[in-house]
Amino acid sequence: MRLIFILIFNSTVFLCAQGKWYLGNLKGVDELSIHIEIDSLQDKLWANRIMNYVELSLGQTKIRIDKEIPIPRLAVEIFIIDNNIDEVSSFMINYCLYNYALPDREYIKSVEDTLITKKFRIHKVYEKEILGQSTSASLHLDIEEAIIEHTSNFVEQWFRDNPFKQF
Repeated sequence: MRLIFILIFNSTVFLCAQGKWYLGNLKGVDELSIHIEIDSLQDKLWANRIMNYVELSLGQTKIRIDKEIPIPRLAVEIFIIDNNIDEVSSFMINYCLYNYALPDREYIKSVEDTLITKKFRIHKVYEKEILGQSTSASLHLDIEEAIIEHTSNFVEQWFRDNPFKQF
């Protein structure tokens, strides 16, 4: 009986803890800068194509892109291992949004002392990454499809966190 109770309790805790940690973190993000890094690729034209797609996708929303502001910054990192010898090439795409945040302890201290703290830090407030494998011939196409999916997920999450911006 005790073992059954422990199993039910652990499974309930495990199922309840499977939420997305970044829900609500994009609230109030109205402008950002974009940094795209493509590792192990010398094709500048393709990198500009990726940058233009991300900018145009975010431009369709009410997110302004300002290259002068340092934070919040959307970092799109693409790492490619293109293996011309084997048939399989690999890639990893990481989509992160960095923003200023205040640790809980500092916030509680500032509320207790009624002083405004200046101890903001840069935190990762949104992240999604994908690992993929492809052939060398279709590597760029598969990466572009993953970028489209990531950008779509980011925009959907932004609209969930900022529901009044849809109108």
